[in-house]
Amino acid sequence: MTAAEVVTARYGGRMVGRLWGLVPYAAALWCLGYGALAVYWASGGAGFPFGAGDPKGMEMGNLLATAEPRTAGVVIAFGCAAGLVAALAGRSPWTRWIPHRAAAVVLLVVAAPLLLAIPDVRVLQNMAYGLHGHALVDWPLTNQLLCALGGALLAGTAASLLRDPRCPRCDRTRAEPGTAARWARIGRWATAVAVVAPLPYAVQRAAWNLGIPLGVDQQFVRGLAADMAAKGIGPLIEYSLPLSAVGGALLTLGLSMRWGTVLPGWVPYLGSRRVPVALAVVPATVVTVAVISAGLVIYRLFIFDGLPITGSGAPGLLWLPWGIGLGLATLAYHRRRRATCSGC
Repeated sequence: MTAAEVVTARYGGRMVGRLWGLVPYAAALWCLGYGALAVYWASGGAGFPFGAGDPKGMEMGNLLATAEPRTAGVVIAFGCAAGLVAALAGRSPWTRWIPHRAAAVVLLVVAAPLLLAIPDVRVLQNMAYGLHGHALVDWPLTNQLLCALGGALLAGTAASLLRDPRCPRCDRTRAEPGTAARWARIGRWATAVAVVAPLPYAVQRAAWNLGIPLGVDQQFVRGLAADMAAKGIGPLIEYSLPLSAVGGALLTLGLSMRWGTVLPGWVPYLGSRRVPVALAVVPATVVTVAVISAGLVIYRLFIFDGLPITGSGAPGLLWLPWGIGLGLATLAYHRRRRATCSGC
C-alpha cells in the first residue's frame, strides 16, 4: 500500500466515521417529521398518499392500496415514535437506559416495511426510465422514495448499534482471520445469481421492442408500443431499456472480480486506483431495495391475489431472487473489503 493510500484510508475513514455518526440524528429527524405528517393525515389532513390518494396503487399491487387515512396514520405515527426513541438510544439523557440490541431490533422492525412493503414496482420502473432521462413521478411515488430514505436511515442506525469493533487507527472493521476468503466465496455464488436472474426479462423486453411476441401475443406487443407512445417514451429509450439490465449485470460482476476493487490500468486518469467501498455499495444497495420490493409485489399478486402466471409476468418471478442475490453479493463485497485494517 502506498503512502497516499495509507493517508486516505486513515483520514478518509475518520471522515466517514464522523458522517456515519450523524445518521442516527438524521433518522430521528425523519421520524419526527414523517410522524407529524402521519398525525396530520389521521386528523383529516389532505395529501394522504395511500388508498384513495393513490389511484394506481391497486394496479401496481401496492400493499397499502386500500389503506384509510385515520387507521394508517395512527399506525405510522406510532411506528415513527418508536423509531425516534430507538434512534436516540444512548445518545441523550432520556434514552441511555435503552439497550443497544433492543433499540436495533426496533429500528429494523420499523425500517423493514419502509424499505420493502411501501415501495412497489414504480420505484424500479422509474429507476430504469430515469437512467434514460424519463421519469413518471407523482406524489405517491415521491412518498415511496421518502419512506425508503427513512428506512435506510433507520437501518443504518441499527447497523451502527450492532457494528463490529473498529480499529482506532484506520477506523476499519477488525475481523477474524479467513473472513475475507469466506465472504469472497459467498459473494461469488450470490453474484452469479444476481447476474443471471435479470437476463430473461432483458431478452423478453428486447424481443417485444423488435415486435416479436415472446411469451405473449401480437396484440400485447402492439398495446405496449401504444402505451410507450402515449407516455412520450421515444424509441431510443424503449430500445435502451434492455441494455440497462445487461449493463447492470456487468457492473454486478465487479462485486466479486478484481476490477471491482482496483480499476484496470487502461481506465484514463483513474487506472490502478482502488475503488472506494461506498462507490460500489451505495448504488448496489439502492438497486437491491428497489428490486426486492418489486419482486415482493409480483409474488404477492400471484399468491394472494390469485393472478395467473402469464408469459409476460414469468420473468418477474426472478426479481426476488435477483434482489436477494444482489443484496448478499453487496454485503459480501463490503465485508470482504472491510475485513482487514489496511490503513495500519
